[in-house]
Amino acid sequence: MVSTRTSSASSRSARRGIGFSWLLIAAACGGGADPATPAEPSAVVGFQLSGDPEQSNGATWTYRATANGVAYDLQGILYKPRGAGPFPAVIISHGAGGNVNAYSRGVASTMVQWGLVAIATNYTHAAGVPLGAPGLATDEGASTANIQRARKLVDLLGALGYVDTKRIAAHGHSMGAFVTAATVGAYPSVFRAASHTAGGSVPDGTPNASAPTESQVRGITTPYQMHHGDADVVVALSADQRLAASLTNRGVANELYVYPGATHPDVANNSSVFTRVRAWYQAHGVLSP
Repeated sequence: MVSTRTSSASSRSARRGIGFSWLLIAAACGGGADPATPAEPSAVVGFQLSGDPEQSNGATWTYRATANGVAYDLQGILYKPRGAGPFPAVIISHGAGGNVNAYSRGVASTMVQWGLVAIATNYTHAAGVPLGAPGLATDEGASTANIQRARKLVDLLGALGYVDTKRIAAHGHSMGAFVTAATVGAYPSVFRAASHTAGGSVPDGTPNASAPTESQVRGITTPYQMHHGDADVVVALSADQRLAASLTNRGVANELYVYPGATHPDVANNSSVFTRVRAWYQAHGVLSP
């Protein structure tokens, strides 16, 4: 089903001990091939989890390893529903000037209540945290480095032992929306559904683009839901309209909701957005109905 919707932005949700730590033998596969199911973890030490992901504030983690010639130095957060699983999961991607302790944590605390394992990492466009690797501070948005970071999260989810890797979703805001679209375009068979707020795409050849280009999003076959305010002066509504048109022209299931009067940050934590994203994940098999 392909549709474009318009909605009110009047309802917005607010932005959202002693634990334990252990060392996990984590996956070392990189972002080369696009397997339908991520490879099983190999015996490479690299992923360290601190805290209890079942607690209300989740857990933090680091991943430091070299995989397929790419050196990774990542930090992030992990939230998990109570129980043994296997659970579906979502990769959450933050925007410019944010980090996993701001936007991503708020979204994760919501989505874990839906029954999703929620994981997030800092990207090159983060602020207030170490840069990490791969990538430079100039490699913003839909860069190769950020796609590699996001794709590595799939491997980490597969190494946890309680994630159903056939039911992984992706969600992001702004620059994080750019990461989401570019990653899903590069690895469409890995993701069951995707969604974002205040994102979109740009024409090929756009100079200094942090948004994904038409060539990057052409690989998307994953059902995709978009949300955008028509008063957004940071990322123009036309960017999401372009992406929606590309998906529609290729027969990819998609929805674009336009929120009258909503600015760039208004859609990031809008309660109506979360209601629609949850329904989208249910409709496309990430979550049970």
